Amino acid sequence: MKTVLRNLLRLLSVAVFGATVIGVLTAGGYINWSSDSPDAVSSATSQTVSAEDMSGKYMVFINREPHDQSGTTEDWKKFFSFSDDVPLIMEDITCKVAQFDSQGLDAAFKYQARLPENQMKIEQEAGVMLLSKAELGRFDVIIMSEAAAESYSAQTLYDIEKILTIKL
Repeated sequence: MKTVLRNLLRLLSVAVFGATVIGVLTAGGYINWSSDSPDAVSSATSQTVSAEDMSGKYMVFINREPHDQSGTTEDWKKFFSFSDDVPLIMEDITCKVAQFDSQGLDAAFKYQARLPENQMKIEQEAGVMLLSKAELGRFDVIIMSEAAAESYSAQTLYDIEKILTIKL
């Protein structure tokens, strides 16, 4: 009887110790119990974004040079145009948005929500500097609202052959 009681107390002390350790690790943020976090294959959010969710008019500029080398220019064109037959794109991109273009930033976040987590990095940059770099081909993808594109005279990018322009 004493042996059984002693073993039960030992088992209870191990359970209490384990619960305390798990509680401390959870409180410290070392253990995340949420199953809602995306993995490398799933979408970054459970939110589905369609072309109807995009309010306003936008310009998407894609630098053809790096994407032509990897053969993904047409895939990115389909993605940014909300085409139904977008293949799985195994390439990370950096999307630049003009600093005070809140509509462009909102559009960039909506596009980012359609991709796996961390596939699209969003950076803000001064609008004039952004277009200056774009004319030299020093960008990956740029998203601008139509108002910002007109304000910064982005029309100069329309005729550059190495830049794919998508108007939405």
